[in-house]
Amino acid sequence: MVSIPSASPVPAASPDALPAALEVLAAHGLPGRWRARGAFTLLQAGFGAGVEFLAAWQAWRDDPARCERLHVLAFEHAPATRDAMAEALRPLGTVDSLARALVIAWPLPLAGFHRIHFDGGRVVLTLAFGPTVAMLPQLVGGVDAFLLGGVAPPGDAALWSPATVRELSRVAALGATLSTPVVAGGVLAALGDAGFQVERRTVAATPMLVAVSRATGSNPERLQRQAVVVGAGLAGTLVAERLAFRGWDVELVDARAARSNAAVGLLRPIVNLRDALNAQASRSAFLYSLQHFRALQHDGYHLPWSRCGVLQLAADADEAARFAAIVSSQGYPPGFLTFVDTARAREIAGRDVRGPGWHFPGGAYVSPEGLAIASLARAGPRVQRVAGRKVDRISRAGDAWQALDPSGAVIAAAPILVLANAADAKRLLPEARLPLCAVRGQVTYVPPAAARALEVVVSGSGYVSPLPDGGHCFGASYHHDDLDESVRAHDHRDNLARAESMLPGFTADVHPMGLGGWTGFRATVPDRLPIYGATEREGVWVATGLGSRGLLWAPLGAELISCALSGEPLPWPRDLTGAISPRRFN
Repeated sequence: MVSIPSASPVPAASPDALPAALEVLAAHGLPGRWRARGAFTLLQAGFGAGVEFLAAWQAWRDDPARCERLHVLAFEHAPATRDAMAEALRPLGTVDSLARALVIAWPLPLAGFHRIHFDGGRVVLTLAFGPTVAMLPQLVGGVDAFLLGGVAPPGDAALWSPATVRELSRVAALGATLSTPVVAGGVLAALGDAGFQVERRTVAATPMLVAVSRATGSNPERLQRQAVVVGAGLAGTLVAERLAFRGWDVELVDARAARSNAAVGLLRPIVNLRDALNAQASRSAFLYSLQHFRALQHDGYHLPWSRCGVLQLAADADEAARFAAIVSSQGYPPGFLTFVDTARAREIAGRDVRGPGWHFPGGAYVSPEGLAIASLARAGPRVQRVAGRKVDRISRAGDAWQALDPSGAVIAAAPILVLANAADAKRLLPEARLPLCAVRGQVTYVPPAAARALEVVVSGSGYVSPLPDGGHCFGASYHHDDLDESVRAHDHRDNLARAESMLPGFTADVHPMGLGGWTGFRATVPDRLPIYGATEREGVWVATGLGSRGLLWAPLGAELISCALSGEPLPWPRDLTGAISPRRFN
């Protein structure tokens, strides 16, 4: 089951809860310790109603010398429902606006990591739904302050076991502090054995253990923040924007003189019976993408998109039975996925459909071109696009990686190089053995007509999506070993046939000749997972392998790379980060 059981009703926060939480922060030397820092990271075991998070967020807001970004990592075995959170936080009037923002952004009860941005991305909450003892080993990143609760919740009975305390030590940053009201001698001994210097104190009228880690290591904030990103499609543009957000200067090398993308693409997660790695990774990626798109609009950047829902129709009775079994076995919350019969599918589509299927209420269509434009606008002058220059090879010169043109001239150079040029990345980095293939795809644009009213995305045999300015996009062909960049009438004919098979009568009176369209090339990988992360060559990173799911993978993949390069906690658990790493092929 991928759904997480909700907690019993969360006790209402008392008016004294915020002052007590601020006293705990003071025991960690905050707010003083986060000043003049690029990022500072807190960890909570047991999020509850989020009072400690809200206290930290308010203290950060109140401090004019605050760090650039405040990360809060929180584990929760049984997350409260959104309604229960709202009710529990009602007494905290002094942080009412922050509490409302937390409630609005509260994720569905799905197992795994959920990254949420507040205050324009400067406050980052990463919720890990599941037992702390299981989720802590999945954390990648350094923690500056551990705020650990008292009695271990159900499922976290081993919270203070030596093995778990050693995990705390593993992720402790230089000078990390720890506090807990658990003052048992065994806990004190376990912390001491794991490298913490421990003392007993009274904090907020409560006896506590307060500890300082003896961890040693380097400070990643000292890195020279300059990068070259090769490839200005979704992968490269979003990586460049996320790096710019963290203070990096980026040269974005685009082989194209002018941009060109499909008018729309669809966004939905992956689900399967075994809940395989691609399905697990896609849940976090899907919810993050939706948040990312909303944030762009909230920040004032125009993005043509609609969270209209996606209806995925089964091909036949056997597939319908498999669809129903998957939903039943995994226990998805209705806000994420439901199985719908033919009558309900017809009601959602507003017209005849071929049969039952899945309904993803949060599914969306998005303009890839609009997303790229909005991302570059938000990045501002920190991202400089170098257009019409194809990278022939890469080389190392001193501490910098160079992108060179066919004549050997340097197009761009920086200590960090990110290859985001789709299937062409394997040509520039053959030793990485990236099993990338370019698969041709063509979409068809059909003008609006009253008889073709459809306001949701319908997928299954291809897809049919509304277009932001009216009409529909039909897609998409799938051809290996075909490098033809033209728009072909017979591919239009095939796209129309796929649409008709899903929506009987939808293509009546539409002729393939004279229709508009677009042709592009997917970068596919045999295991159907994207490729994001560091390679064996120092300073060279990869962001590619998006296949047909660029809108799903690219936002969180970009966040992953920018956090890893900036020394901030990663948004994906360790197992999934390894599963998408380019090193998996060596």
